[in-house]
Amino acid sequence: MTATRAPTESLLQRRRRYPSAATHVTGIALMIVAVGMAVSAVVGFIDSGDDRWTDVWALLGSAAISAALGAAMWWLTEVPRRQKTSVAFTTVTWSWVAVSVVGALPFLFAGTFDWARVDDALFESISGFTCTGSTVIGDLSTVPKGVRFFRQMSQWFGGMGLIVLAVAILPALKVGGLELIAAEAPGPTPDRLAPQVRETAKRLWILYGGVTAVIAIALMAVGGMDLYDGIAHAFTTASTGGFSPYPASAGHFQSVTVEIVLILGMIYCGGSFALHWQAIRGDWTVYHRVSEFRIYIAMIVILIPVATVLNHDLDVGLGRRALDAAFNIATVVTSTGFGTADFTLWGPASQVLLLLLMIPAGMTGSTSGGIKILRLQVLVKYAFREITRARHPRSVSALTLGPVPVREDVVHRTMGFILLYLGATFTGGAIVTALGSDPVTGFSSAISATGNIGPALGEAGPASTFAVIPRLGRPVLMFLMLFGRLEVFPTIIATMVALRPVQRAVGVRYRRVAIRRSLPE
Repeated sequence: MTATRAPTESLLQRRRRYPSAATHVTGIALMIVAVGMAVSAVVGFIDSGDDRWTDVWALLGSAAISAALGAAMWWLTEVPRRQKTSVAFTTVTWSWVAVSVVGALPFLFAGTFDWARVDDALFESISGFTCTGSTVIGDLSTVPKGVRFFRQMSQWFGGMGLIVLAVAILPALKVGGLELIAAEAPGPTPDRLAPQVRETAKRLWILYGGVTAVIAIALMAVGGMDLYDGIAHAFTTASTGGFSPYPASAGHFQSVTVEIVLILGMIYCGGSFALHWQAIRGDWTVYHRVSEFRIYIAMIVILIPVATVLNHDLDVGLGRRALDAAFNIATVVTSTGFGTADFTLWGPASQVLLLLLMIPAGMTGSTSGGIKILRLQVLVKYAFREITRARHPRSVSALTLGPVPVREDVVHRTMGFILLYLGATFTGGAIVTALGSDPVTGFSSAISATGNIGPALGEAGPASTFAVIPRLGRPVLMFLMLFGRLEVFPTIIATMVALRPVQRAVGVRYRRVAIRRSLPE
């Protein structure tokens, strides 16, 4: 007699699933993006004019493709019980590549770019999801409102991270969840806000959503924005992305109160969300205890008057000059990229100052790009420790940040990160310059792309677009955007995995060498 399946056994339990973390997580990310496209289609239907149906069908068609691909990838696969850290890195990288490719569809379907310029649509999508804020769209007013809203939402998704959101809402991803968050979250190590990884991801997204809502309400109540503009700019302020639905960016509103709200929002979101969570829970002294936060705030407070003084020859009043300095220092330090003034018209000293600020950007655990202040702290401490060791070779000293010792593996990973980050940026800048850009534009655009800043110097300043970069140079910047947003190592590991078939084809072989330590008898 043959056993029959229990009638209560669901189809979901009976289906055959293939173990593939990368495919499974990518499917979830695509479905999340599809929801964002559908919401944007509703916004387009409500707010668009004559181009309403072009807008709606472009977004709904993109949502259908993204949802179908994502559902198939999720349905047929599962996350393995055991997986290596390198698998988490490749999973995160390929999921970001996939959502960036799908995110280009609304621009193509709506006619923002024709299909011969599919690379420009991909540039715009990658710039959105990586929260870079660079654009190749010459006139945003020709883009339908719904597509512009999705453009804003892509940065909001990318700010806290789609993988963090997936871990927060899906119990199945608790397997390897910390590794996935560590591969996506900015910083040397992930901060756990709760014993359970899923609860940590939930709290991060709850705080992130709450901050977004507060910024939107402030922009509408104090700044006088309507609902569309308030939510759109709150998305890109909380994510420190910097996209705006208007060609003049934040300068479109010509409002001091809007600029002040955006400055405060950018500074808050350029700080660590782990610190913000502890402060909300009642531990306000955490801001004073963490040296990275003290340096972050001190840097902004000190450099605003410095930039104001450096711009003394501008033909504007002191108040306007100080506000422009505060806004642009905040937007560069936090890697947001909003614009109110064309800082390429500032003096050479001010431009060099802004260029240097693009490198560190905000704090670890924030939505900012760049190397992060904490890593520069470790670099400086490491340099001084090596000087001491050169004078006293037998000395043993632990590297500390305040009272907290830094593990040697974190120090070594930080040094490797900085070298790879600067090496990739310099190489990218050299390639873009060799392809036809002037050196200032080429190297500053590479720094901006790797740091996810947005505007650069030279011809790619805030009053221009990245369409001035040679077409062959823009893929280099796309790679640097992903390279910087995913914190170097995931992109490198995923690239190495993708190149394995090529390595095997040309006869490259690797051998694992076991190193045995001699122990005393």
